[in-house]
Amino acid sequence: MLFYDDVKKLFPVTRGVGLPGIGFLTVSSLPEVRLERGLYIPLDSHRKLFDSINNGAIASLWDGSEEIPLFVPNHFPLFIVEDVHAAYRELIQFYKQKNNQEKWEIMTKFICNSESDLIKTMDEEFLEVLNEKKGGE
Repeated sequence: MLFYDDVKKLFPVTRGVGLPGIGFLTVSSLPEVRLERGLYIPLDSHRKLFDSINNGAIASLWDGSEEIPLFVPNHFPLFIVEDVHAAYRELIQFYKQKNNQEKWEIMTKFICNSESDLIKTMDEEFLEVLNEKKGGE
């Protein structure tokens, strides 16, 4: 699950009250769909923010060069970014990486005395697969 704290870590400049510990159930650039506890991504138009709030959005990314509408409640967090499209891509990448890490966390961990012990017991094909799965280490 994507949490407010995750998004705040990526985009620390905010406006509005923070929602630490709150998870987003939906993330969407479509303001007309039901956004239950949603994070709205205004890719097409910032003018549709009102619709997204009415449909359940509880926060939004926001282009820092755009004026914030007067109807935005003080308790509605906006994550201020330079480029909403780039920020959305970054958010998706972050979520994919986080999801992969969570999957790895529930897997059985093999702890060896040294890497040479591991190499002695595994065949080369398995080690190649293992190294591919490590990711960004």
